[in-house]
Amino acid sequence: MSESAYETVIGLEVHAQLATATKMFCGCATGFGAPPNTQTCPVCQGMPGSLPVINRRAIEFGIKTSLALGCAVNVRNRFARKHYYYPDMPKNYQISQYEEPLAEHGLLAIASGDGTRDIRVQRLHLEEDVGKLVHEGTLETAAASQVDFNRAGVPLMEIVSHPDLRSPEEAAAYLRALRAILIYLRVCDGNMEEGSMRCDANVSLRPRGVAELGTKIEIKNLNSFRNVQHALEYEVVRQARALDAGERLVQETRLWDPRPGPDRLHALEGVRPRLPLLPGAGPAAPSRGAPVDRRDQRKACPSCRRRAARASRWPTVSRPTTPSSSPRGGDWPTTSRRRRAPTASRRSSPTGS
Repeated sequence: MSESAYETVIGLEVHAQLATATKMFCGCATGFGAPPNTQTCPVCQGMPGSLPVINRRAIEFGIKTSLALGCAVNVRNRFARKHYYYPDMPKNYQISQYEEPLAEHGLLAIASGDGTRDIRVQRLHLEEDVGKLVHEGTLETAAASQVDFNRAGVPLMEIVSHPDLRSPEEAAAYLRALRAILIYLRVCDGNMEEGSMRCDANVSLRPRGVAELGTKIEIKNLNSFRNVQHALEYEVVRQARALDAGERLVQETRLWDPRPGPDRLHALEGVRPRLPLLPGAGPAAPSRGAPVDRRDQRKACPSCRRRAARASRWPTVSRPTTPSSSPRGGDWPTTSRRRRAPTASRRSSPTGS
């Protein structure tokens, strides 16, 4: 079968940094080009005890973009922790939205052939960006990598499309149309070279006339229209050749290398199988209504340890709880208090006045 015997199916996940003066959950600046690790604080570095406070302007920018795309803004939306380990993420989790995003079900019209075509927008949600890894050389051969946390915590808006795009040219047209809207609304500067706007592309092939989707391959962190189009063109040819040879495609994530070479898409090895299990993360769980011993949890809880330390420094005063003879009746606890000594102004004078 030739390449024309397959239908290309593409969906895009666009990450746009919001043009706010401060980060998503703290007051650190978001300017590009500052010296490394100079725009950080305990909140965006994930220090214990720090509490995030949401950026109101980021919410407003997200709603403005949602309305421009014709999305339905959800009255109830919430943030969640997206747990995974990567060196540029200080907290080892990302504050993002999953089950209840900010907005859903929009449309974006793009130029396609002789006319226009509507591409469905599945969802728009807010999250925080991660830091930046600076490799000493290429990713595969770098002896070391340095981390700049200035970008960690910058407000990020993710716009996810349905798999409605049918060619790399349509994917590039979708990005251009979306970028024009974001710049017009002044919610993002659209500078793809600085990373203000990035794209993850999901692409698969299926025989023409077949409704079932093929195996999805994700291409990460594409930062220009040219890279998006060239990476998708390369991946479409690679998948078509593999399917013609009878190979079984495996769902994976790949990185695009813009430099000329025999293999310009490099597969990323998954890190999850190599991670050790978290303590106490086994399948056992207490059944409903079963008694649970919380003493070990109290020992590990920092606030419980602080309360225990304060209690050891300050003596407790025992208060009797014997039933009183109060006219209200019942077992009302009483507290025996020591009578205050009279002050000088209250003492009786020798004359008895």
